[in-house]
Amino acid sequence: MRFSTGAVRDYIPNGCGGPDLPATIPEARAFAAVFVHAGHQLFSHWENTDVWGSDFREAGGGDLEPQGGSDLVELYFFAGHGICQRSPQATDPDFLVVCSSFGRPNVITIGSEVRWGNSRNGIQYAVIDASCPMDLISLANSWFPVFRGMHVALGHSGNLSADTLDSADRGFAFAIRAAGGFWPFPHQSVGDAWMDAGTIDIQPGCSAVALAAGESREDAIWRRDRETIGVHSTFNFTPAWFAWKWRTQ
Repeated sequence: MRFSTGAVRDYIPNGCGGPDLPATIPEARAFAAVFVHAGHQLFSHWENTDVWGSDFREAGGGDLEPQGGSDLVELYFFAGHGICQRSPQATDPDFLVVCSSFGRPNVITIGSEVRWGNSRNGIQYAVIDASCPMDLISLANSWFPVFRGMHVALGHSGNLSADTLDSADRGFAFAIRAAGGFWPFPHQSVGDAWMDAGTIDIQPGCSAVALAAGESREDAIWRRDRETIGVHSTFNFTPAWFAWKWRTQ
């Protein structure tokens, strides 16, 4: 399976606010090392200003940019900032935030700008390790439109006082469970691996979230609970149902 990573550590030095996130680059490197060791193919591994907002946007074909587009590979792992609301509502958007002089703007509004899985051999799994990129209350508004063939997306739901903390361990813990072949860790489904790893280094009240799409209710539930990297069902499909689960710290 081909995969890519994008990690942004430096926000303040490049004029994008803050705080900086010193653990994101070690986290993404550890994630990549585990997947490569398990026999998967690293397609791109961009850091700091080399991660562009346009890599995630459907408009203009940025998510198909040959060197870093997020919809070119079967799995994309992002570590960086999101944006939390004080008290998120159903109509509030979710975000990714990068910090580069290229591919601007640096803030990506997930629900209106991201469309994943509609390219040939496009993304199946998105792992978004950021602050509040997948609030449970706004999944229908911010995430259902994103699925255009993607199978499972992983992230966190929270608010300003229940946030995802900078962590060098979360990505590694997920990878070693999801990539397969690392005794004594079982080869878990994508969703279950995130339920175990996504709750590492988060504040009380924050939740790890796994959201899956399917052609039917049963298909969506199967993907949420059982789809495993390397052992999946139909590659291309039209999403008609969604199923999700979460685990709160």
